Amino acid sequence: MMNDYKDFNRVLRSALVGEERSKVKLIDMLDPLIRSSINKYCPVYSEYEDLYSDGRAMVLSCIEDFDNKRSFLKYVKSTLKFFYMNTYKYLRDVNSDIHDSPSDDEESLGIFDSLDAGVDIEGDFLEGERLAMLKAAIDSLTPRQETVVRLFFYERLGLSEIADFLGISKRTVINLKVNAINNMRQYISCHYR
Repeated sequence: MMNDYKDFNRVLRSALVGEERSKVKLIDMLDPLIRSSINKYCPVYSEYEDLYSDGRAMVLSCIEDFDNKRSFLKYVKSTLKFFYMNTYKYLRDVNSDIHDSPSDDEESLGIFDSLDAGVDIEGDFLEGERLAMLKAAIDSLTPRQETVVRLFFYERLGLSEIADFLGISKRTVINLKVNAINNMRQYISCHYR
């Protein structure tokens, strides 16, 4: 296990300085993470090959964009998570638009067919509920708090970068972020208990 960790770090360092073979090897080493992210966040198996190719491209993008300010693995995990969650939402919306008015000769997928296909209906429902709750909590924030939350969590900017972007002090950004999180917790506890 320790050798695997050392080997991973060696390949990562080499990939981060632009060594092409190391980039390919690193993507291959992260293959299980890509596959598990698809299964967990975007279980649309008819699109699996495209999702897999997109995941490899996302890891390559992470290698090229990594800033060494945080853990590389956490960065890749969160990037894949949000990419696949957004892709799943998009594919679900597109499929619902296509299947809103099924024709008579079209066979609709029954609930038991979905269960057999490995679709986690309860998990998808709960994830949708959590996302709706989070969106409502974010919408309840002041415009400045919302901006800081979106830049920090969705755009993954650092506190100093947000301060520079907004033209305010880092301390103000920290206060806005802390107050936003507290307000979101309070909103969720009041409206969803």
